[in-house]
Amino acid sequence: MSIKNYFSKLIFTAKISNSPKSWISFIINSKRFSSKFKKGNLNLKNNETFVYHNKISGEKFDLYLRTFKGDIDIFYEVFWKKTYFDHLKFLKDDPKIIVDLGAHIGMTSIYLSLRFPEAKIYAVEASLDNFELLLKNTSSFKNIVCINAAAYFEDGFVNFSNDDLSYNQRISETGVSTKAISIGSLKENFGLTNIDLMKIDIEGGEIDLLSKNNSWLSSVNSIIIEIHHPYSLADLQNDVQPYGFTITHNEDSVLSAIKN
Repeated sequence: MSIKNYFSKLIFTAKISNSPKSWISFIINSKRFSSKFKKGNLNLKNNETFVYHNKISGEKFDLYLRTFKGDIDIFYEVFWKKTYFDHLKFLKDDPKIIVDLGAHIGMTSIYLSLRFPEAKIYAVEASLDNFELLLKNTSSFKNIVCINAAAYFEDGFVNFSNDDLSYNQRISETGVSTKAISIGSLKENFGLTNIDLMKIDIEGGEIDLLSKNNSWLSSVNSIIIEIHHPYSLADLQNDVQPYGFTITHNEDSVLSAIKN
């Protein structure tokens, strides 16, 4: 990390920490994680978790982050790097219904809740370990509904791996049997006729989700998606263009698709 970025993180965490203890914990635990990550000796079974007291956009809330599972990296990605900031500029109107597929421990759902406080957000996460923290982290955000399931092209069960960093877990041939939910069933269960914004980050699961049984795309207005190899920009265009979407922004494999 450059000196400039290091001091930028120091200033950022100082601004958003609601107590000196939280700020110091952010700095120390960020270093502890990055040091072990660079050396390749992370113990992924170490679930050490700290509670960080924050104040962002005038809202006070607590975040439960595991030191050695990558949670802190995701926090920085969403709130410090503002991964979704430029993508949201392409929205035509403030979204009222948001679906967050691959909600992880809630960082994006919280970011979107702070940005669009009038929106109802449905946060879908397959990993039970992640889901338990998702519930804790979003507990003070009454507009976020949490759903423990894997977003998939059909209802049923899938195997979900849990032997990697918390944000890299995915549908696989082996793993924990996990409930799978189609977008059609998600809409029916919660009475959704239209989805204003869908964020997708499901570690390769987008291949099946967007190419099979995908008529639900007709009820979605905007998509922000992180794509994973071998799924490509061309694949995304082939899947969503028939439903009137245009790719409007592409940055570091995170793309925006907005309906014409």
